[in-house]
Amino acid sequence: MKTFFIATSILFISFSSFSQDAPAPEYMANQNFPDSVQQVLLTKLDGKKINFSEMLQAYKGRKIVIDDWASWCRDCIGGLPKVKDLQNITKDKNVVYVFLSLDREKDKWKAAIDRYKIDGEHFWIEAGWKNPLSNYVVLDWIPRYILINEEGKVSLAKATTANDPVLLNAILERNL
Repeated sequence: MKTFFIATSILFISFSSFSQDAPAPEYMANQNFPDSVQQVLLTKLDGKKINFSEMLQAYKGRKIVIDDWASWCRDCIGGLPKVKDLQNITKDKNVVYVFLSLDREKDKWKAAIDRYKIDGEHFWIEAGWKNPLSNYVVLDWIPRYILINEEGKVSLAKATTANDPVLLNAILERNL
């Protein structure tokens, strides 16, 4: 029984690491989000509900770093210092940081924002992990960072750490 447990644990860990490193779907590159994603309902901290397209429109003309996260996610919480470092590096670069929470409970989402002093724009996806956005981006691990360019198109579809040099380079790259 002990051998079975150890073998199962190793297999699970191996599988989890593999999914985290899987590339993002190529169909996302330099594309607008489809209508199903644009209609995903987001809840703001004040309780007001908007859809994903309204959020994108609110920040049009700026690069948007989307951070899919949850308060129960150890990797997400552990990665917050790297997010804060990235925010400091890019503070004068016309970038907005949008945190999309996949928490199951709104109160835990709000408490984590306060507890960890997460600076940025915050939205809760009430549907949790099972929503058209997660399906479209093939969300297989969190945290997950997606960069949207000034025109609202996907510039970088997948980074799993905030200190990923590809993410930083994409943020600093100028659109011509």
